[in-house]
This record gives sequence, structure tokens and C-alpha cells, in this order.
Amino acid sequence: MVSTSNDGIMSEYLVKWGLAKTSERERPTDLLETLYIAERFQAGDDLKPLREGYDHSVWNGVSAAEVDRRLIMLDKFMIKLARDRAEMWGVN
Repeated sequence: MVSTSNDGIMSEYLVKWGLAKTSERERPTDLLETLYIAERFQAGDDLKPLREGYDHSVWNGVSAAEVDRRLIMLDKFMIKLARDRAEMWGVN
């Protein structure tokens, strides 16, 4: 089932991020899409149209160093989100 609320969409991207981070296969496109959606979530944007209209061209002109910096911030955000969700859901 595809979520339509911002919180539900972020839960889906939390799972996608976890899979990308633990996969033996590199998944840079998944990480970049997750980065984009997470940044938009933090900015308070409506994620449904952003998810449906996501295009990797949003990364055109962004330096590799900038992407690396933002991916580090994504890791910190997603770890906090995972901890917050686990606490909210009563997972030990």
C-alpha cells in the first residue's frame, strides 16, 4: 500500500534508506531520491506530488562534495527518525 500522508511517505523512505544502506549492491539513485524527499519533508513540503514527480535531474549542477555533505546529514536525520518512530510504535 502506498502512503499518502507525509509521515507515511517518510516511513516508506525510511525503509528504502535502510535497504539502500544495508544492501550489498550500491543504490545511489535510491539514496538520492531519499535525500531529496527527506529534505523536502524537513522543509514542510507536501511529499505526495514531489514523490510522484521526482526527477533525478534535480541533482544537475550539484557538486559531488555537496551531495556527500547532504548524504551525511541524511544519515543523521534518518537515524533520528528511526529512533523516534521506534519509540512512537513501542518497538524495543
